[in-house]
Amino acid sequence: MNNLIGNIYGTIKFDYVYGARQIVKAVPVGASEVFKNGGGKFVWFDTSRRIEVAGSGTNPDVGAFIAGWAITGDITASSTEGSTRLDIDVSTHSVYRIPADAAVLETMLLKSCDLITASNIQKADVGEANEKYLIIVDVDVANQCVLVHMNPATVYVTAII
Repeated sequence: MNNLIGNIYGTIKFDYVYGARQIVKAVPVGASEVFKNGGGKFVWFDTSRRIEVAGSGTNPDVGAFIAGWAITGDITASSTEGSTRLDIDVSTHSVYRIPADAAVLETMLLKSCDLITASNIQKADVGEANEKYLIIVDVDVANQCVLVHMNPATVYVTAII
């Protein structure tokens, strides 16, 4: 992206940009979860082991961890828990474009940040790094968005018990 000089592009697509992907197929989604193209699609597990759009704070299932990026467009999941299924990218090497919730600065490169979701739009919470879900690998000052990948230290993993 390297858009530190202020070029303004047309419609911004918030989605996968580059990097090695690792796709997990048909993961059950929580009831009535809303995914919007105007924001990110990072997900975590709820206490019923279904994915939901990650927000600020910690994962309701296990703490400060995210599971991946839901591969989908604008959708609202079924009101029946687990009825909707989506593929998710769990690779920490995949880079995604996501809007920022505050002013984006070049000094944010390679810093970690949190996620925030409001009005069904997920954004990089560039002013906070409590959970450190994402690492910023490029900034777009003109369009107020960032390129990020999941922080390997905060990716959801669990043992089979």
